[in-house]
Amino acid sequence: MKKALLAAAVLVSTAAVAEAQVKSRWRLQWSNEKPEIYTYRSPTDQYTNYWYFTYTLENTTDEIVPLITDVLLYTETGKEYQNDLRKVDSAVIKEEKDAPRKAESLKYGRFYANVIDAEAEYKVIEYHSKLGNRSDGIVRESIEAFKKGFTEDPPAEMKGRWKKGDRWYLNPREIRDARVIQPGQKLMGIAIFKNVDPRASFYEVHVSGLVDIIRITAVNEDEWKMEYEPHTLKLRYQRFGDAFDVERDVLYRLVKKEYVVKKIGPIASKDTVDRLVLTLADTLKKEKAWVEEKLAPAAIDANRKSDGIEPLDTRIMASIFKLAVDKDFGYDPAKDVLENEKAVWRIHEWWITNRSKLVFDEVTNRFIVKDDLPAGTVTDKPAGTP
Repeated sequence: MKKALLAAAVLVSTAAVAEAQVKSRWRLQWSNEKPEIYTYRSPTDQYTNYWYFTYTLENTTDEIVPLITDVLLYTETGKEYQNDLRKVDSAVIKEEKDAPRKAESLKYGRFYANVIDAEAEYKVIEYHSKLGNRSDGIVRESIEAFKKGFTEDPPAEMKGRWKKGDRWYLNPREIRDARVIQPGQKLMGIAIFKNVDPRASFYEVHVSGLVDIIRITAVNEDEWKMEYEPHTLKLRYQRFGDAFDVERDVLYRLVKKEYVVKKIGPIASKDTVDRLVLTLADTLKKEKAWVEEKLAPAAIDANRKSDGIEPLDTRIMASIFKLAVDKDFGYDPAKDVLENEKAVWRIHEWWITNRSKLVFDEVTNRFIVKDDLPAGTVTDKPAGTP
């Protein structure tokens, strides 16, 4: 892959310009509705609030683009709810203003992943698409038709906005299963978030995967540099109101679209890395069991799809873990997870052993063992304090 990209870079290069970008990077067009709350009533008469919004991905390029989009919701709460006073005192606020690049590490709040909850999802779509006053069967058929997309040209009133091949209301798994978006194609996704802090006053939508993550630059005529440069789109909103009757409060968009480069972004959460490592080990166990049961390849593929974890996902997990801790455990991305069994257990053992001793270094964007703390390390107390 790298050789192919470098070869392409050489073909399009002309005169040598220091740090000149020579690879044309694809970019998907993004738009979204304002986040809002839907209260879901379960069959057992339980009420749950979900934040949700629909969004549109459009490929305006003339090339097939991979779908690696991920959507997160970030919330901030007020000072009175914080235990970490360092992040809200006046000295830190001044530090953030004087060094904007530190803003991400100094903020306080929580990231929420886009959840898949089939029953709640269908109710949210029913509400958003105004499919009420119909039988449950007809509603579900309509939603499935939305997800499959337009097999023919849409009605005249939709022309210019949607066309044959476009799809609606795709959840994260359906977006990932699509794998690519064709030139000129448009997809509508739906992002749903559960258990969002009702005390939050600021909300940010974070979207990664809208811009080609590979950046190739020319250093001189004979030297090329490939970089992993993930751009994240941030959209910031503010809610005015208290923690009660949140659905009645007004949400305002504060700033224009903003792109930032995050080396590992929300991966700086130990809980996220923990889930990643445990999922990698669990996937290995399942793959071994399927082989020992002598399941047919088709049955194994069906099991993988049911779990939502495929061979490419395990390679990405191992790569992200290597990036997060800056250590090589011998995982070979050219081989499948079974062939990397020893490397997976090395990763798992190292993480279990060192998890409690790790801190995040905002300078290097890495987790490090806190026995040896360099400058820039984020800890609960200053380095050197007993």
